[in-house]
Amino acid sequence: MGAPWSTYDHALIGSWVRPEMEQLRRADAAGVPVLGICFGGQLLAAAHGGSVARSPRPEIGWTDLRTDDEAVVPAGPWFEWHYDRWTLPPGAVEVARNDAASQAFVLRRNLALQFHPELTPAMLDGWLAQGAAATLNLDVEALVARTRHESERATRQAHALVDGFVRQRYLAATASR
Repeated sequence: MGAPWSTYDHALIGSWVRPEMEQLRRADAAGVPVLGICFGGQLLAAAHGGSVARSPRPEIGWTDLRTDDEAVVPAGPWFEWHYDRWTLPPGAVEVARNDAASQAFVLRRNLALQFHPELTPAMLDGWLAQGAAATLNLDVEALVARTRHESERATRQAHALVDGFVRQRYLAATASR
């Protein structure tokens, strides 16, 4: 799901990223569907020939996205918390974006997301308690209030996204075998 690191910062995160990307390539070759969320989406991009680099500005908070396929990625807002962005791997199809970056792509049976559909108010409280916002100029009270306000709708939206992933990336491919 998410991570406080960047996929390209091997000195900071150690040697486990390269084997993780190799595992993603093996899963892809075997036809195993993978849903990558934030750091996981960035790993999918890097593992399949795209790249990940620092964004001109971080995306933190609730963000509206433009989607090409509501059955795959329902319209937002979605919660973002990242400092990086990807370039698409060869053959990937971007299905959602905003003015800052690509936000979702499909590649064979993989779905990569740059946002956090799994976020709950309790998760955000945990991120904030760990100091996630300490160096940022955030209105934490407003972020928490908006997250509580969006929670019920965001949960329904996340369920729709996962249902769409299962239908589009798993069931459809399984039925064609």
